[in-house]
Amino acid sequence: MTPDVVVDIGNTRMKWGRCASGRVAEMVSLPLDEPAAWDEQLTAWELPESARWAVASVNPAVSEQFQTWATDEVVFIDATGVPLSFAVDYPEQVGIDRLLNAFAAHCIAHPHPAIVVSVGTAATIDFIDETGVYHGGVIFPGPRLMAYSLHAHTAKLPLVDADTLPTVVAPGANTQDAILAGIRAAVVGATILLVNHYANESEPPWVFVTGGAAGDLDKFNFGPRFKGTRGMPTLTLEGIRIAAEGLP
Repeated sequence: MTPDVVVDIGNTRMKWGRCASGRVAEMVSLPLDEPAAWDEQLTAWELPESARWAVASVNPAVSEQFQTWATDEVVFIDATGVPLSFAVDYPEQVGIDRLLNAFAAHCIAHPHPAIVVSVGTAATIDFIDETGVYHGGVIFPGPRLMAYSLHAHTAKLPLVDADTLPTVVAPGANTQDAILAGIRAAVVGATILLVNHYANESEPPWVFVTGGAAGDLDKFNFGPRFKGTRGMPTLTLEGIRIAAEGLP
């Protein structure tokens, strides 16, 4: 199957990717529960009358709504459609977004290992070796969840805007900046710690940074033990596209 559009349905937004010339040529972020916005984007892209859609989702309720809305050919990609090998305890429990990121990163990085840093509602840092074996990784709260948790579970800390990786660095000179600097230190520190840990176990890997809250994380140079760092906002969508093209 060669999709015209690939769709990543997440927990807070959905992303569409328009496919052309064997890649995701254009990406937009759309609300989960506004079919009128979907109609508007459909018109803006002037898609073929019988467009082909490939979709991956971590949100079953929105998946059902999208399936009802779409009148064209829609194929949902699940774990069985992602051709990776696994060195994890329960492959069927790994989020489809993590698998697709890993698959796309492996396809691009091969014959080298790959590390995927994805920062959104949650942050994940996963490792895929040079043979395409997915070794799992870590999951921790993304910037927005960190900010909300500090506000919700304390008496006086304010709710700060942390929809993406903050740019404030320590030391913070006021409470808001101290929170933002702490969130940045947590995400950046975890990333540096883990990519170096993974690199100790392999030949030099590529590092891929994706996710709507990644901010400037893709600008980091992790040192000579790495092949390089690539910021790829479309990484999940590329995983959907490549996986779909492998289907009959």
